[in-house]
Amino acid sequence: MWLTTIANIAFLSLANGVPTGKIHHPSPIAWTDCINISVPLKCGTLSVPIDWRDPRSKRFDLFVTKIPARNASGSIGNLFYNPGGPGDAPSSDLVPGGGMYEWLMRSKTTEYFDFIAIDPRGTGKSNPVQCDPILWSMEVSEFPTSEDEYTHMVSHWREVGASCLQLTGSFLGYVNTDSSARDFEAVRLALGNEPMNFLGFSYGTQLGSQYAELYPHNIRAMVLDANLDHSQTSPIYAWETESQGYENTLLQFFAWCKDTPTCALHDETDIPAYFDRLVDSANAHPITSTSAACLAAACPPVTGTNIMGLNTQSLLVLPNGEFGSPGWLGLAEALKNATTNGNVDLLVQLPPTATTNGIFSYVAIICADWPFAEPNESYTQYLNRLHMARTLSPHTRGAGEFWFLHTACQSWPVPPRNPPHEITTLKNPSNQLKTPILMVNALHDPETSYAWAVNLQRQFGDKNAVLLTRNGSGHTSYTQSGAVSDAIDEYLVRLKVPDGGTVLRNEGI
Repeated sequence: MWLTTIANIAFLSLANGVPTGKIHHPSPIAWTDCINISVPLKCGTLSVPIDWRDPRSKRFDLFVTKIPARNASGSIGNLFYNPGGPGDAPSSDLVPGGGMYEWLMRSKTTEYFDFIAIDPRGTGKSNPVQCDPILWSMEVSEFPTSEDEYTHMVSHWREVGASCLQLTGSFLGYVNTDSSARDFEAVRLALGNEPMNFLGFSYGTQLGSQYAELYPHNIRAMVLDANLDHSQTSPIYAWETESQGYENTLLQFFAWCKDTPTCALHDETDIPAYFDRLVDSANAHPITSTSAACLAAACPPVTGTNIMGLNTQSLLVLPNGEFGSPGWLGLAEALKNATTNGNVDLLVQLPPTATTNGIFSYVAIICADWPFAEPNESYTQYLNRLHMARTLSPHTRGAGEFWFLHTACQSWPVPPRNPPHEITTLKNPSNQLKTPILMVNALHDPETSYAWAVNLQRQFGDKNAVLLTRNGSGHTSYTQSGAVSDAIDEYLVRLKVPDGGTVLRNEGI
């Protein structure tokens, strides 16, 4: 996905509009065959400083994986990959059974490139963030209904953040995206100083855009799919834009369901009202999941806030059911089951049980980049935000990633070292890219609003970025089949750049 008063510690130093992020050439990565893996996957590590402002600071090992190009004779070079999150381990996608493994293995990305997946700092096998899972799993409402509940919510997340700092140590303050962009440059140099090819989805677009800000002259090709705009200095506008994008996509789902006989809610007279009633009912009487996984993990009952929040939002992401996801057909069935027989198995999220978990890394990285709330936000100010949410997004009521992060980051124990800012370095003609960045976004994206893509392209400028619009719904576009995906292939392999303003469709929704 994903603003306190901060000391503006941005160590992005700019002089006369020229990026400064020079890294001394690191030692080459010593690749080895990954253990217990049946595919030609190589593993390695690169030692990088915790604090790039002080290259002599304590170091840690960045975990790097590689699949050599399937077309070795036609290999173009390295392609760096980040699937988003943040928090998940990109290296896991290169292992059979990984989230995007099957798609990657048949795509042009692994045919023509040595495919590089780095676990960003604080994730996976790159010194992952640690937090107290018991504290984290305590059910605390993101929508308190009294000042006492609001105070309890703030206190809870302060305790959670303190546990993350205690278990992770001072490294917690250095998991920001600017530092990760510098890590990627160090890996590029360690792999032979070849031009950068980059494929980023969702949060990966912020990582890519910050790399472009620092190292514009090192880029051959960059695809940013489902764009996150890191220039939003106001926590209200950042949250509001995401919230309205989620609401807009949910309305697309309602309309699709009404027009699709196979949708489980097709025969409902008023599908939006059906959704609202389910949310209100589950808030009044939370629903307990009886799945074996939930019984073993002691999942808390599912509330209406859970349903209208991240659970439904995540099920809108892949409408066609890619990668084994339920898709929109599954979402409709889940909403129907919750009402008719109390089955909420698809609407529940398993609580973390270990001190390392992708959700811990996710929050830590976002809090390092986005000061989401004033530490002294009053209950009255919260109520104002709530009234705004219910007016602008009446079905989702403001719920979503940024609402949750606004809550979780409010009392985070370390200040953000990479606060939001516009990308200005590429406006200097001397920093113009050799090939424009290819940005891609669906018109109806439940997580990264099309508005963010429009504003990010404006910051890059027409000579440095082209926005390819997908007329459709869902989060990310490249992994679907169709004209948009074909255009991305042509760009990555042949550097064929679509005309600005191009609108295409993929197969499916």
